[in-house]
Amino acid sequence: MGIFILLFVCYTDFKGVWIPRWSIPDKHEIFIHLDGKFNHIFLQIFALGEAYYPSKYAPSKIHSDTWLKQFLNEAHLRKIKVSAWINVFYSWGYASKTHNLNHIINLQPSWFVQDQFKRSMLDYDVDELQDLGIEGYYLSPANTQVRAYLTNIAEEIMNTYDFDGIHLDYIRYPGKEFIYDVSLRSKFMRRYCIDPDDIFTKSEFKMRYSLWGYDDLKKQWEEFIYKDLTIFVKNLSELLKKNKPEIQISVAVKPDYLNARQEYFQDWIDWVDSGFVDFVCLMAYGKHIDKYLNKILKVVREPYRVTVGLGLYVLSPQQIKRQVALVKSKPFSGVVFFSYDQLKKNKEYLYSLR
Repeated sequence: MGIFILLFVCYTDFKGVWIPRWSIPDKHEIFIHLDGKFNHIFLQIFALGEAYYPSKYAPSKIHSDTWLKQFLNEAHLRKIKVSAWINVFYSWGYASKTHNLNHIINLQPSWFVQDQFKRSMLDYDVDELQDLGIEGYYLSPANTQVRAYLTNIAEEIMNTYDFDGIHLDYIRYPGKEFIYDVSLRSKFMRRYCIDPDDIFTKSEFKMRYSLWGYDDLKKQWEEFIYKDLTIFVKNLSELLKKNKPEIQISVAVKPDYLNARQEYFQDWIDWVDSGFVDFVCLMAYGKHIDKYLNKILKVVREPYRVTVGLGLYVLSPQQIKRQVALVKSKPFSGVVFFSYDQLKKNKEYLYSLR
């Protein structure tokens, strides 16, 4: 009991903030706006297939890293830890597709996810994606070449710069509509000798296996997907920590863990319980976060490995203050504010961290 209380005291003072890529030009001013209230920054330096530092593996939006080295140095002088925030599989949004031939969307179009009709996600227009509630275009999480490409980027960042951790965002599938690319299906076929595409497109499958057998196959297929993604998370974590054992690996996750696993194949409870990641940041952006927090406390082994992300862009400073108090009343590590932009516009959000 005494050990638990000690851990609770040590871990409940996490005060983080997400700083998106478009705020990078603020540089030193960022620290002025944060006003000494935060001890962890998630700095976005890889997003939509583009790097905000000189990269060997992706097109660079910023060709000098002087700003980054200065930023990290100033943060550390202020006793603030900084994690490199990267978008993992999410590689382009709703904007017109880039004409840069070195961008992954043009360089490797076959690497993107597909639907059950073998239609690449890249063939979907923005209206179709919006109708599905999907924010953009995703690389295939199961593709070994995709994994190598993303691993190279993660290693490049962590081996070149003095980050305290790496923060993995969009490390999931876009949704159940896009789990039929060749890489994923081939892995399943090698193990079970069944093409999962046939399970859902051939009516004789239900007749052959009966309704119960069909449901078992479907369950087996979906379980295979999230376990396959877990293997990538585990391998990436082990590789990065082999080079820099002291770094912290964190993941931005869907707050409803069942929905995260069933709809997006993001089995983050297993990731944190198994120690594949050091902590997770719940993207609990809304008014009613207590429903998520209470459920998580029932299933996660070490709640101090969970930080709670709060959506400043949808809530007033008074609402955020109440949510911060709610989080502090529970054995989570602390809070992360999304995002810096709102702090910059309205200083009242800072008062909730007193």
